[in-house]
Amino acid sequence: MKIITVFVLLISGIAQSLAQEAIEHSHLPIDVPSGIKSPKLSLKLTKDSIDGYNLTLITEHYLLIPPPENSTMAELMKVSIDENSNFVEGHAHLYINGTKIQRVYGKTIHIPQRYLKNGINTVSVTLNNHGHMYWVAEHKKILATLYVDPNKSLFITYRFESFPAL
Repeated sequence: MKIITVFVLLISGIAQSLAQEAIEHSHLPIDVPSGIKSPKLSLKLTKDSIDGYNLTLITEHYLLIPPPENSTMAELMKVSIDENSNFVEGHAHLYINGTKIQRVYGKTIHIPQRYLKNGINTVSVTLNNHGHMYWVAEHKKILATLYVDPNKSLFITYRFESFPAL
């Protein structure tokens, strides 16, 4: 009976820990504060000469930077505004075909060919605060999506940008 009790307590503790992590890291929306310019995002995709593609994030009114060191999750979840530019700041998330591939802290990313299937693929980027909450302006998520068919010479078949920078 003691083994079962210990096992139940162990599973309960793991479940509580996972639930707390999900709450703290749940990719919820965060509004760009009023009086702050809305970030803009566009994507440029070019074929890489060796493998896959190079994706460039073109932003306006946004500082794309890594999170501050030694911050608590509570601090990271807050609105962060650069004092010099008065722009919101954070990072981006790269999704390919609906799967999050990585965080992005810089303007250019290499996408290996192995991430793309034959036919149409979606390459999406969201702008996020340091706590991974996605930025929202005018009740719209700030994101950009390219529809890509690697088998075509004009491989970008459609473009969607909620707040285009181009």
